[in-house]
This record gives sequence, structure tokens and C-alpha cells, in this order.
Amino acid sequence: MPAIYAEYKKHVRALLTEYGRQGILLGGIPVRFSPVEGISPNEGGIIRARDPDLVFRDSAKLALYEKVQVVNNEIHLLNYSYHYERPNGYFFRYEREGTTDPIRKPEYHMHVILDLPHFVAPPINLEIILKMIAVNFYSQDIYSRQIVGHAISLTV
Repeated sequence: MPAIYAEYKKHVRALLTEYGRQGILLGGIPVRFSPVEGISPNEGGIIRARDPDLVFRDSAKLALYEKVQVVNNEIHLLNYSYHYERPNGYFFRYEREGTTDPIRKPEYHMHVILDLPHFVAPPINLEIILKMIAVNFYSQDIYSRQIVGHAISLTV
């Protein structure tokens, strides 16, 4: 049987290393892989970069959490949380969580600036999140120059 989970862990490390080489992520890659009860260590576990988070070149941070399991020779993200926060406090977070109220808290959802409400979101993964962050906050094209550096004020 192929070592699918081992290959996925290598993929995660390679992905984060590549963003470091590009100068988008700084410092070490504090990703940790842990076993989880009920899943064979060869078939899945927890992938996390939280406390310390991944740090971007402008001191923004990404807290990463994935609960992964190989099912039918494919990686399945059972749960995840990707929390990106700018130095000024602006944040967004994509999550997949169990839910008992799919209207108020969809299984796949996101938060922007506040922990409530839960906005329905498509399934997402680390690669998509990193690309989205790079394009919107670290790209040198005209569109991103219009976004980066603008203050966001919020009164609640």
C-alpha cells in the first residue's frame, strides 16, 4: 500500500518551504505532525502550525490545523482551520467543523473580522489558502497594490 499520508506530509513541508524561498514566509516552518486517536499513524493525524504560527514577511500570521485521514487511497481533510491575521487585527478564517445547525454554522464556513457570523464557504485546502494570501497581500500586480496598505476600520 502506498504511503499516501507520508507523501502528503512531504507535500505540506515542500509547499511551506517554497513560500519561504519566495520570501513570503519567514523563519522556520513550525509545522508539527501528531497522531490522533482512532486513526493509524500511517493513515492520518493532525497537522498543525499554531503557537508558533507561520509568519509572513510583514508579520502577518497563519495558524494552520488539519485533521487528515487516508480513505480509499485519497487524503481527506476531516476538519481544518486556516486563520490568517494581519498585524492591524484584520483576519479571516476558513474552517471545516462538525455542526448541528447547518444554517447558522455550515460545515464549511469562513469568518471575516469577527467570530460570528459563519459564512458558507466552499471546501478549501492549504495550497489554495496560501495562493489566495500571496495574490491578495504579497503580489506586485496593480490590483494588489490597491488593496495592500489600506486601513480597515470597524465599529461594532
